[in-house]
Parts: sequence; C-alpha cells; structure tokens
Amino acid sequence: MTITRWPNLARDFERARRHTGYEGAVRKTLHVVTSPGFQAVWGYRATRWLLHRRIAFVGAVLQRLVEIVTGISIPPEAAIGPGLLIHHFGGIVINSRAVLGADCTLHHGVTIGNRVPGGPSPVLGDRVMLGAGAKVLGDITIGSGAEIGANAVVLESVPEGAVAVGIPARVVRRQPGDAPQPAG
Repeated sequence: MTITRWPNLARDFERARRHTGYEGAVRKTLHVVTSPGFQAVWGYRATRWLLHRRIAFVGAVLQRLVEIVTGISIPPEAAIGPGLLIHHFGGIVINSRAVLGADCTLHHGVTIGNRVPGGPSPVLGDRVMLGAGAKVLGDITIGSGAEIGANAVVLESVPEGAVAVGIPARVVRRQPGDAPQPAG
C-alpha cells in the first residue's frame, strides 16, 4: 500500500507539510507523521477504506484506537474531502452524517454535529476554517471560504467567504474585502 493509492491521504499529507513551522524535508515529514491531527486523518481514511470493503469490524476497532490515542473522533461514515488539516489535537468530534469539503481546517475543541439525536448535520464547503472550540450544529451549510471564530456556536447557515463569531454566531464580514461589522 502506497500513499499514491490513496490520493486524499496524499493531499492531506502535503497540506500538513506545507503548514508546519519547521524547515527541512525530514523534519517537516517527521512532524506531520507524529502529529495526532494527521494520525486521526490517516485513521479516518483507513477506516473509511475498510468500511467500503465490508471490513467494518476491523475499521471500528481501528477508529476506536485512533480516537483513544488522538482525542479526535472522525467516524468513517462522515464524508470528508481531500486536504483536511487538523491543527493541534484533542476534543474534536465530527458527526457521522457531516460533510466537509476540500482543504478544510479544524482547530482543537471543534464539534461538527447535530442538534438532536439522529438529526441532520452540517455541510461545510471547501476551504472552511473552524477556530478553536467552534461548534457547528444542525441542518446548516457553511459556504466555501468561510471562517468561524474561536468558541463560536453556529446554528444558522453562513454564506461563502463570510466570517462568523459569537454565541450564537453571527456574520461580521461577508467577503474577504469587506470591512468588519461591529460585534454589538
């Protein structure tokens, strides 16, 4: 099994390498492969591969081990595009019905889930960034390029390119060039 057989994992790896603060190919590579965030993403890709090959029991055991070691819960049923980057580990929970686009970034303490048991989960577009402690809940869509601030609780959809902050979260900027709105 080579990383090129799993193109999503290869893109996850390359994105993580680009975002390390280290210099030198060996040091960057070591940082990525020992990072709990990348280990959790690898575990997700492996368990999803096993699930699609009807080897779900082995995948469930692997997922639980990865969850225990990293503190990050990503069930194989979640649909996650390539290039997922998890900065810092711990306390990240993604619901099995969640959908994440390509090149999303999650910081520690993020929850992506439903508001009621068995209810619908969020859909995140491409290049979405969720700050530390952000909670994105329910049948909502986060548009491509949106940014969610630290500790925000998002209960309503956020448009493309917008920035949302607060509890409950509200949009403070619509497009990257717009002036910030007062938080009051």
